[in-house]
Amino acid sequence: MQAILIAVTASTSWAAALGDHAHVVQQGMRALPAWLQFVLAVFVADLGQALLHRAYHRVPLLWRFHAIHHSSLHLDWLAGSRMHLVEIVLTRSLVLVPLVVIGFEQAVVNAYVVLAGVQAVLAHANLGTRFGWLEHVLVLPRYHHWHHARDRAFVDAHYAIHLPVVDRLMGTFRLPHDGRWPEAYGLLDPSEVPEGIVAQHASAFRRR
Repeated sequence: MQAILIAVTASTSWAAALGDHAHVVQQGMRALPAWLQFVLAVFVADLGQALLHRAYHRVPLLWRFHAIHHSSLHLDWLAGSRMHLVEIVLTRSLVLVPLVVIGFEQAVVNAYVVLAGVQAVLAHANLGTRFGWLEHVLVLPRYHHWHHARDRAFVDAHYAIHLPVVDRLMGTFRLPHDGRWPEAYGLLDPSEVPEGIVAQHASAFRRR
């Protein structure tokens, strides 16, 4: 985890240097109240991560790394951390870099990181509670579980991490209205990813 944080911090520091050329945008952002900055930060980060998330599913090279996350046959709160090291560094960097360049206050970025951690745990949790209308406002367990469903109809659905409105904008919103949950989870071809953390990390670098 320390190695991951160092790598991400290094990339965001580089981004801060790029941000020296974006003073106007940064000053305008920092003039906004913290609560509004936070709302904008969540939307900007979620839109960027959703686009990257879709690329993980559509670009074969990126899918090699992301397939590990989707290899879980059962979802629980730890499934959100079942990821290839390369994907963790790449995703965290590409999500945090824009926030730094745009000029969100450090406290706002820190608050977003806390939200991302909490929501990653919650979205993957084996919590069978239905949240009603909130499922259309926030990414909650049933919403994200459908992204992990072993169902061809949901292969290209629910890329948002925080806000379902992002999937609506991308045309990838598919949440069943009848309250159903997926019948099975995991890859359409389970043999695509081997068992064991070492084998999984090594397999991502092999051509298929």
